[in-house]
Amino acid sequence: MNNASLMELENNRLKKLEEYKLDEKSREEFQSKIKKVNQEESNRLGKELLELLSAKRSSTTSLDELLDKIVELIQHGANIEYKDEKKGNFSLLISAMKGYIEIAYVLLRAGANVNQKNNYDTTALMKAARHGHEELLQLLILLDADVNAKCQGGDNALMSAKRHNQQGCADILIEEQTYLTHRNLENQTIIEVPGNISINLSYIESSSLSEMIPIRTEEDVLDLMKEVEERLNASKIKDAKVKEVSMQLPKDSNSN
Repeated sequence: MNNASLMELENNRLKKLEEYKLDEKSREEFQSKIKKVNQEESNRLGKELLELLSAKRSSTTSLDELLDKIVELIQHGANIEYKDEKKGNFSLLISAMKGYIEIAYVLLRAGANVNQKNNYDTTALMKAARHGHEELLQLLILLDADVNAKCQGGDNALMSAKRHNQQGCADILIEEQTYLTHRNLENQTIIEVPGNISINLSYIESSSLSEMIPIRTEEDVLDLMKEVEERLNASKIKDAKVKEVSMQLPKDSNSN
């Protein structure tokens, strides 16, 4: 991708951030309204915030009412990064798991760390992908969530989406240049991870190939694409098309 294309993508991202009031100026304005309290009080409120989000919502409590309570706790100084002692879960991760996009939006405006991990190195992005919350997934990516972060088992968000048959989330992650050749601790690639999603091989580009093997020549790329194509066919994933790859090789590339 050339510099002009990269600049256009970044400009589009900044426009979206302004539209959602998640640009730096809007976030600073929101955060200026948060009360300053000591760490003990902040953690107490943070724990209350997390417990409120984690609890099963009563049929008599609307999502708007829950949101109002969350905003109130945040404005009173709640620690939005507070983690529970058992699993290390935190408010943004719980919101991503439950699909609470409005609450996630408020947490992000308050400065929540989009790449925070629990005790198992699970991120909010992985939870959103696993549970099929596409809009929330896109919101996290907009704020630079790491699509290639790995949990302790080595799975990334794309693998999590496949394990739970979340085609829409998988498509979003592939478009965002998730490493298709990444291997988890069981030495599985996205092709070998159990689950039912289809992968269009036209998404495989040089920027997605850098993690598994060093790419030295055009032959390396074509060999890898052939391997992936064979595995897709073996997995009965149909209608995949291989995108032709052309690489301009250095003049001395065959000298070694």
